[in-house]
Amino acid sequence: MPLKELLRAQLHSVRSDLTETYPHLTDDLLPWAPAEGMRTVQGQFVELISTERSITDRLRGVASGNPDEEDAPLWAAKTVGELVKMLDETRALTLQLLDQSTEEELNAQVKVSAGFAEYLGLETVTAAALFSFIARHESYHAGQLVSYLWSRGDNPYDWD
Repeated sequence: MPLKELLRAQLHSVRSDLTETYPHLTDDLLPWAPAEGMRTVQGQFVELISTERSITDRLRGVASGNPDEEDAPLWAAKTVGELVKMLDETRALTLQLLDQSTEEELNAQVKVSAGFAEYLGLETVTAAALFSFIARHESYHAGQLVSYLWSRGDNPYDWD
């Protein structure tokens, strides 16, 4: 299986998991978190979008801007629908970047901090590893949103 196909499948699979939460998220839940100090529902979306954007910036060789300025429109969103739209737009750009990448580019080393490489458990971080990280990162936060909803009595095993 070509690497590009595998990465696309990972990104699609995890997005399918995340979209299962959408019908259960309401606008009034955006500022809610299960406990003090935990990221809010809106914060989960901000984390997903901003991380994916920063990774794709790195892949494109573009320096990320000021996080507060770049995240401001995400925090200004007032509805789940607005956040989902921004999430979808971000993913569309990620997939476009993936589609434009050659196998050689996907296997090429990407410069990241030593700490991030260590976190990934890799001596050499490739573009493919960063695309895979986007899926891994999204999976983690999709799971958090499922747990948030479950803590409110919305059992995911009852979802159609």
